[in-house]
Amino acid sequence: MTDRIKERLVQLRSEVDAATLRAETAESLVKDRDQALLERDNEIKSLRVQLDTSESRLERAETDLAEAKGRVRELDVKAEQAERQQMAAEKERDGWEEKAEAVEQKYRTAKAELDKLVAEMEGL
Repeated sequence: MTDRIKERLVQLRSEVDAATLRAETAESLVKDRDQALLERDNEIKSLRVQLDTSESRLERAETDLAEAKGRVRELDVKAEQAERQQMAAEKERDGWEEKAEAVEQKYRTAKAELDKLVAEMEGL
């Protein structure tokens, strides 16, 4: 009977060793998976921070764009006003040029009449 007990003890030790090996393997796998999970959690946190940063930059860019569009509209209005003022100034200039030509023509006519009169008076 002692041989049977010895055999049984050897068998049980073998089963314990196999169970211990399986347990250690399982613990190692659990540790590896826990580490992988921790790394993924850290990666997710990092990506969330990047997302938040990107969203903030996008909001700032959209605000800057809206402000730039507003400034462009203002500049367009100012450009249109300046163009209208330029056209009005050109029209006024043209009017003064016409008046200057008319006055110059009257001056030439008056000078010609005066020169004619002076010539007639010298002939007397």
